[in-house]
Amino acid sequence: MDMPIYKKLSYIYKSELTSFHMPGHKYGKIYEKLGYDKYMDKLYKLDTTEILGTDNLHNAQGVIRKSQDNTKRILLADMDPVDREALDLLYLVNGSTCGIEAAIMTACKSGSSIIMNRGCHQSAYNACILARVKPIFVKEEIDKENNILMGARPEDYLEAIRSNPQASAVFITRPSYYGMSQDIDQVVELAHEYQMLVIVDEAHGAHFGLSHLLPKSAVYSGADMVIQSVHKTLPSLTQSSILIYRKRALDTARLTSVLSMVETSSPSYVMLMSIEVCYDIYEKSGRVLMQNLMNNIYRFKRGLKDYKVFTTSDPSKIFVNTIEKGIKDLHDILNLKRFPRRIECFDISNIQGKDAVASMSVSIEGRAAKKEYRKFKIRCKDTPDDFSMMREVIERRYSKLADKDFPDVILIDGGLGQINSAGEVLKKLGKIHLSELLSLAKRDEEIYKYGESVPYSLSKDMEALKIFQRVRDEAHRFGITYHRKLRSKRNVKSALDDISGIGPKRKKE
Repeated sequence: MDMPIYKKLSYIYKSELTSFHMPGHKYGKIYEKLGYDKYMDKLYKLDTTEILGTDNLHNAQGVIRKSQDNTKRILLADMDPVDREALDLLYLVNGSTCGIEAAIMTACKSGSSIIMNRGCHQSAYNACILARVKPIFVKEEIDKENNILMGARPEDYLEAIRSNPQASAVFITRPSYYGMSQDIDQVVELAHEYQMLVIVDEAHGAHFGLSHLLPKSAVYSGADMVIQSVHKTLPSLTQSSILIYRKRALDTARLTSVLSMVETSSPSYVMLMSIEVCYDIYEKSGRVLMQNLMNNIYRFKRGLKDYKVFTTSDPSKIFVNTIEKGIKDLHDILNLKRFPRRIECFDISNIQGKDAVASMSVSIEGRAAKKEYRKFKIRCKDTPDDFSMMREVIERRYSKLADKDFPDVILIDGGLGQINSAGEVLKKLGKIHLSELLSLAKRDEEIYKYGESVPYSLSKDMEALKIFQRVRDEAHRFGITYHRKLRSKRNVKSALDDISGIGPKRKKE
């Protein structure tokens, strides 16, 4: 057997990649650094199932129960003992996905409704489908400069609660996938006034208790069920998570029952043990490691002079906008006269000249501007002459366009033939100087510059190349869609021609 998965995993490990994301243990480096590799070495020897003495995950009374209690003590050490006793903690081995599904299906009965943010995890949607629960969506703020979701504002949640008093629960994603954590104290308080349970997807916030500089966990805001992924920002094995819940706030028997439905009946004890190891690290070294991390991030940010760095409410996370760097690289590497902030890209779609169309996609500041897209039905004769078609569409687009409205870059899908065809037209119009004329050849993803015969080759992982690829692929998608629409109309019309008694009027119907 070829064993492609093993080969790929070995390649990733040997390449010594720097992980800025999951897994939280950074390919085991944290275990080696702190001396925990003795626990994680030869895990196959510890891989067992629910045999005598290993306990039952869905009815933990032995070692799993003891381990969960230890983790609760460590995680909630700063909490008042009375408040801590009101909470319970469960290990999950199907990721936060099963915790979210179980939480929603526990809080909401069939036919009820739940208030939830639009940008929540797909498991929240799946839970609504499985339980036949109606979602009431709360809009999320969008950072238009960086094109990211900021999460839903607390005031919008408050309005949704007041407007939908019949809802059974409120579902909040906090932090957002970009590290934003709004204050939800008022949301929890109002939800409880309306007898609603509060569920918080805190998958990316399992580290919150490690520094006073970090946001506080939703557990401390009074949320009824909080789900954390221990493998994202903490050093547990992938798919290991925890669920913290308030015992008196919900039907615990129902929660246990639902978990047994959505979670495996053969839990991985290796994963359970990794949660145990994780919180031992958390207790003994967590605060020091977190402070070191934030210091490293501070130094890292200082080195990102050519990038836009978006600071989040979580100082252990940063969002780096690579698009601006990509635009600068295109300008510098290709020696462009203008920064390529507005790019118009052209593609031709046809089958042997039939139903030929041209499409124009537009990228502004590195992002698709779909309202600016244009499509053209080619008028020249039905022959597979892409060069003639390109000349036609370039003339139709730019012959009457005001000089001030010309894009920074005109990008052609193709090689030297296509770019030279476009260049002929722009020279004839006397407008070749108004834009940079470039092309992107599909085979090797080489960039041609009008007037130069030697192409530019950019590294495949450069954002500069990806900006061109995205707008090229959009032009192709947009054109193919239009081409298929015309071809379909022609085929239907041809089929009707063969049916006697159907005249021109009926064909239009």
